[in-house]
Amino acid sequence: MVNKNDKVMKVKLNDIIDALEFVNMGQDTEAYLNPKNGEIIYINEYTDISEDECEEIYDEYIGLPTKFYIDEYNMMEEFIETIEDERLYNQLYIAINGSGAFRRFKDTCINYDIIDDWYKFRDEKYKELAIEWCEDNNIKYI
Repeated sequence: MVNKNDKVMKVKLNDIIDALEFVNMGQDTEAYLNPKNGEIIYINEYTDISEDECEEIYDEYIGLPTKFYIDEYNMMEEFIETIEDERLYNQLYIAINGSGAFRRFKDTCINYDIIDDWYKFRDEKYKELAIEWCEDNNIKYI
């Protein structure tokens, strides 16, 4: 059995970010990092995995944050707080209320030509989350 504290390599931060984005895409998928080789595996209800393999994963791999921890809705709220234009600020807050909030938020960003600003902001938040997770788990990254 591998001790989770025995980190032997650096992982690519972009791999961690990609895994966080994939997990957050809405499927009930979990991601795990093998700290010995940097491999990331994904598990969901459709994954064909034996009980022994499952036990090995939980013993040797480190779970990445789930979509519930990532909270992209909060990212949208934080992004809105950076908007100085009062009308746009109000339009974005209206957009994120109720069902369909993500679609309406994105549409509003497109209509006001700030979608690239949103993606840049969101990417930075994913990077911060990945760095925090690596540091919390003593994972060296590049």
